[in-house]
Amino acid sequence: MGFPWKTCVVVAGTLVLALADTVPTVAQTAPPPNRQQVTLVRLKPDMVDEWLDLQKNQLIPAQKKGGVTTRTTLQTVLGNAFEYATIIPYPSFGILDGQNAQQKALGTEAAAQLAAKIRRCVLTQSTYLLNRRDDLGIPQGTATAARTTVVRPLPGKQAEYLDYIKNDMLPVMKKAKAAGKIAGYTVSIRGVGAAAGELTTTTYYNKFADLDAGNPAIAVAGEAAATAMTAKAATLATNVQVMVRRRVADLSF
Repeated sequence: MGFPWKTCVVVAGTLVLALADTVPTVAQTAPPPNRQQVTLVRLKPDMVDEWLDLQKNQLIPAQKKGGVTTRTTLQTVLGNAFEYATIIPYPSFGILDGQNAQQKALGTEAAAQLAAKIRRCVLTQSTYLLNRRDDLGIPQGTATAARTTVVRPLPGKQAEYLDYIKNDMLPVMKKAKAAGKIAGYTVSIRGVGAAAGELTTTTYYNKFADLDAGNPAIAVAGEAAATAMTAKAATLATNVQVMVRRRVADLSF
C-alpha cells in the first residue's frame, strides 16, 4: 500500500518498526522521511454505507477543525474486500500526549460518542506508521488508481535495495511519467505497528485502464532492460503482496 493521496493513491483503508522507524544507512544524506499514520479497516459488509457517511459528515469536519492538514482515503479494489485505509500526517509521537483532533474539535464526550458509532461499523482495524521517502518518488497529484507492491528486503539488503530504487528504478519511472504512462510513484518504509523492515512501492495512474499496458518500464526502457531490472530486484528483496486501490475523493482533502 505506498502514501497521503494529496501526495498519494492505491491501498486503502491498506495505506511500523523496530528498525524501520529510523532512516536506513543509505538515507543518511537523504531528506528525512515524511512520516504518516495509516489506519486500515475492514468493515462489516452491511455497515459500509454508514461508515462512509460518518467519515464524510462527522469525522472529517472534526479532523479539519482539530488541525489535521491533509487526509487520503483509499479503497482496496483488488485485495481484501470491504477494506479502506486512511492516511494522515504523523509529525511527532508527542501527539499521543494530548487530545486527538476529534477531541479538540468536539470535546471529549462528543468525540467518544462519534468513535463508538464508527467502531460499530468495523470488523477489524490496525494502525501503523509509514516513512515515505519523497526523494525516491514522483508526485502523483490527484491520480485515482494505484498498484502497490509490498516488498521485504533480504537480510542486510535494505540499503542496497533503496539504492537500486534510486539509481535504477526512479530514472525509468521519471521517463514513464514524462511519457504519460504513469501519474506518479512513491516509496515508503513501514514503521511502528507493521512488519519490521517492509517497504511499499506504489505506481499511480490517472485511470485503471492504464494498468492494462503492463510494466511501464518495458514501454520506456525496452523489454530486455526491464527484465534485467526485475532480475536485479529479485536478488535484493522478495515480494510479499500486490494490491490495487482507489482514492476516495469525497473522503480525502
